[in-house]
Amino acid sequence: MPIASQYAVLSEDRKSLILPEDIQKWLSGGERFVVVIENDELILKRAHVQRTLEEMVTKDKAPLSDEKLNELIHESRK
Repeated sequence: MPIASQYAVLSEDRKSLILPEDIQKWLSGGERFVVVIENDELILKRAHVQRTLEEMVTKDKAPLSDEKLNELIHESRK
């Protein structure tokens, strides 16, 4: 996908961004997004989470090993 050459616009209530159409199409592929602010940049990344953390880890289960925890972190970043 080419980089959008249009501006996003802040809504009047300052709670929403109105995005260019090509970005809206890209967003339709997911429900959850990771938002990162770094200096003057805002980074939006689709979150590919199949299971919630609560589903993966509960108090009823034994504590996770370091290896299993590392595996879950890598799975959530895919």
